[in-house]
Amino acid sequence: MSKFQDEEQQATDAEVEDAINWLVRLTSGDVTSQELKDFEIWRRADNRHEVALSEARHLWVSMGTPLESYYQPDDIASFSSEEGFRSYFFRWQIILPILLILSIGVFAQNWLTRWQYDQYTSTGEQRMLSLEDGSKMWLDADSAADIYFSAGKRFVRLAYGEAFFDVVHNPLRPFIVEAGAGKVKALGTSFGVERGDNSMTVTVERGKVEVSHNGSSDMQLDANQQVKVIDGISAVQIKKVNAGQVLAWHTGKLVFENQSLSSILSVLKHYDKRVIMFDSDTLANIKLSSIIDIHHLKEWYDGLQQSLPVNVDILGPVVWVRKR
Repeated sequence: MSKFQDEEQQATDAEVEDAINWLVRLTSGDVTSQELKDFEIWRRADNRHEVALSEARHLWVSMGTPLESYYQPDDIASFSSEEGFRSYFFRWQIILPILLILSIGVFAQNWLTRWQYDQYTSTGEQRMLSLEDGSKMWLDADSAADIYFSAGKRFVRLAYGEAFFDVVHNPLRPFIVEAGAGKVKALGTSFGVERGDNSMTVTVERGKVEVSHNGSSDMQLDANQQVKVIDGISAVQIKKVNAGQVLAWHTGKLVFENQSLSSILSVLKHYDKRVIMFDSDTLANIKLSSIIDIHHLKEWYDGLQQSLPVNVDILGPVVWVRKR
């Protein structure tokens, strides 16, 4: 806690612990609208709660900092009494185990779900790969793939997420992408593939591809065409799209036209490493068109609350968007 704060504005150990509990709940991923209201009531009930929240945010964000940096002489000198000194370290005895459990849980989950794949990305991370044949592959955030190349075939299995391919044409080595519900054969082209729980969506930017699924005859897609195939459903519909907009993510941009704010925020959860909290019901009726630079999300959030009736609070690892 800052040495410039008055004693009456200092948060107690219990208030700091409450603030940490709130942050843990807010970042759980299943917080309810009522809990968000309860949090706002708690936050405004006492000025010390805002101080406690500030301390909790600072400690949360500082998780990756070496422990020794928390015990600088200036920090220790800021406590004028032995009681204050003991209180400082007592708080760390409460806080560090909670942060350690959170960090271990996240690490274990990532290790178990990703180590098995050749290539993977996490939230907020994209990767461009130059393949051995000269083709290029972009993995979107929260995606994973296995790559198998042989003398007679080039094969990519998209395990989850989304990928974009710019393929060098070679009829002697077919380029095949498998994504659960179907397969895509590139015919000298650039295209994107998104894998859902039981579906595959293919969008062609340039050239042609052949799509097969559920044992049906292959269908051919041309530039600016898209198809979604679903396990167990034979009927599909090819539709015309602006492929440059749909696949703009591989250039670092997200393009939305007349989309609800709640649906846009749901997409941003893949690109913002912070936890985005919002009530989808209250934001569903707010529509907008926007081009978002995924490398400058803070600027987009700032512009959002200036142009729409919403408030955006960034609380350390939490982005909280609510209707004004």
